[in-house]
Amino acid sequence: MANDTTPLSVIMESARTELITAFNEAAQKSRLPAFLLEGIVEGLLADIRARKNAELAAEVKTVNEQKKEVEDNG
Repeated sequence: MANDTTPLSVIMESARTELITAFNEAAQKSRLPAFLLEGIVEGLLADIRARKNAELAAEVKTVNEQKKEVEDNG
């Protein structure tokens, strides 16, 4: 688990390594051909993009609410 001083690049590389390991294990266990795994990965990417968009929308909403609160308080 990363702490507050761990560089983002290190956290990202660790996550990448874990994801690759998990993918390789699942691919080996399922023994599905690459053309079928590709569809699964594309679906996962679509899910990640939807999650990213939801997170961005929530962040924009929070920033706008904070901005409005500051304006209302003078």
